[in-house]
Amino acid sequence: MSDNKKRITITVDPQLAAYAEQLVEIGKAKSVSAAFNDAMAAKRLREQHALALLRQRAAQADHARIERMRKHIDAQARAQGFQVATGE
Repeated sequence: MSDNKKRITITVDPQLAAYAEQLVEIGKAKSVSAAFNDAMAAKRLREQHALALLRQRAAQADHARIERMRKHIDAQARAQGFQVATGE
């Protein structure tokens, strides 16, 4: 990521610490810090990818169908005695 690192202190589950140490021992990570840094970077990429897919699907949504579904759900909620906020 960058050469400018920030030192933090974290508490991790023992099995995760052992796994990070194992990655260092077998040469798959330069350090335990690098192992955790890589894991967080991978998580960030997965979340960014998931958000991009969600935005792509939202852009393709049939807004008229969504509005019909919302009205139907609101009607069902009212029939069951729930208050439905207007404009939502």
